[in-house]
Amino acid sequence: MIDPPLVSIGVPVYNGERFLREALDSLLGQDYPNLEVIISDNASTDSTSQICREYARRDSRVAYQPAEKNMGVIWNFSRVFELARGEYFMWAAFDDLRDPRYVSVCVAALESRPDAVLCTTDLRFIDENGQTIDARASDFGVRPTGSTAWARVLQVARCGVAYDIYGLVRRSALEQVRKSVLTWGFDFVILLEICLRGSVLLVPEPLFSYRRFQAKWLQGVAFLQTSTSQQGSVPVCWSCMTLELLRSIWQGPAGPIKKILFSAGFIVNFCLVNISMAAGVRTDVTRSIKAALSQRAWGRLAVLFAVGALVYPVHNRLVRGPYRFGRRLFGERRTTIAPPVIAAEASTRDAGKIFAEQSETGS
Repeated sequence: MIDPPLVSIGVPVYNGERFLREALDSLLGQDYPNLEVIISDNASTDSTSQICREYARRDSRVAYQPAEKNMGVIWNFSRVFELARGEYFMWAAFDDLRDPRYVSVCVAALESRPDAVLCTTDLRFIDENGQTIDARASDFGVRPTGSTAWARVLQVARCGVAYDIYGLVRRSALEQVRKSVLTWGFDFVILLEICLRGSVLLVPEPLFSYRRFQAKWLQGVAFLQTSTSQQGSVPVCWSCMTLELLRSIWQGPAGPIKKILFSAGFIVNFCLVNISMAAGVRTDVTRSIKAALSQRAWGRLAVLFAVGALVYPVHNRLVRGPYRFGRRLFGERRTTIAPPVIAAEASTRDAGKIFAEQSETGS
């Protein structure tokens, strides 16, 4: 018999004592026989270290790698992949849960489709107590499962949260992706670059439980990195994120004509159709334009002017007022969970210049 391919699961964590045990139990409880769990502890100050050491002693599949100082969420996410050995790789947040069949189902799907680079499943939302949240259909967002790279680019542009970054990825594809991009929304950058390199499979079963609650968003956005290195702090900048996503397209495998078409389609969908993202871009695009002008970065300046020309006429108070009224009228405020852009705007107003610790990933 041939051994099944090794699956590496990377768990970047910082101060995750409240949910870490439950998350690790769900990963080690997978029915897939050949996996490793790599925990990178970003210099936690709570009991995370003790929990990780306990699991490493108890299960030989667990490798615990503590950092001497907090190096930032992006460094930590990149680190767990660098330490991985498997043919397949999966990031796992320290507070999310997976059905015992998650890995085996995704491996089987990818093994049957050599053209696919990522496999994910339907999801459900849980609160801080592990109870299922009655979420709106729109909360599940757009999944980038299009049959062509063009379709997947447009779908990523319309995403609200990059849930699929937590799917199972072929290592060969992930090695071609930038994983240390120092920008707000780096998970979107990774997801877009994966989608440019192959098909994405969606298993129509809710095998992934994504934990959401208000405090998580606010703590994630407003968290100040303790690292003294430059890479440890990432300012909230939606327009900077937009530029990096466009850079991903231009550094991707498509030809020149397709890159132009992809970029144009992405800008229109991200800055016009995707209301939540466009609202975030509008908050800082002027600042980014002034910075590009002072640096004489003419190429960046031209792109930012195009972005501003899209978001300003549409995403202003006059237009957003009726939109918000419509949401209230049709019961769109059924949950108390703030989408990431709302949390970001609220924290920016309250705290001024803040630093981003991506809320949905943990560090």
